[in-house]
Amino acid sequence: MGKPHSQPHGHQDSPVDLPGSQFIGGRPLLWTTGTIFTAALFLLLTNAKTIHDWAVELEPSPTTIRIVEASERWQAMTDHLGLGAMRAHVHALWKQAQATRFGTEKAEGE
Repeated sequence: MGKPHSQPHGHQDSPVDLPGSQFIGGRPLLWTTGTIFTAALFLLLTNAKTIHDWAVELEPSPTTIRIVEASERWQAMTDHLGLGAMRAHVHALWKQAQATRFGTEKAEGE
């Protein structure tokens, strides 16, 4: 057990030396990297509509045209495989909840 020492802003090291998790092989950075990669891959596969929506809002340029075309192809492929169905369902539920009115509340523009 190491002796705690002062760090900037009054933070101190833990007075208890904890070993790395054996579940992740004692390599937390590798585990974190794998988790972020998995989440990014999941979003890439299931959220192509949002990627395309982002792309069409970019400042027009030759590069943007290529990005939009690629995002259209990507969305078409993931939709064909059914990978966007979960996102579409959640989006529809969100829009339904967004349109809900309470009491005498009116929708925008009324």
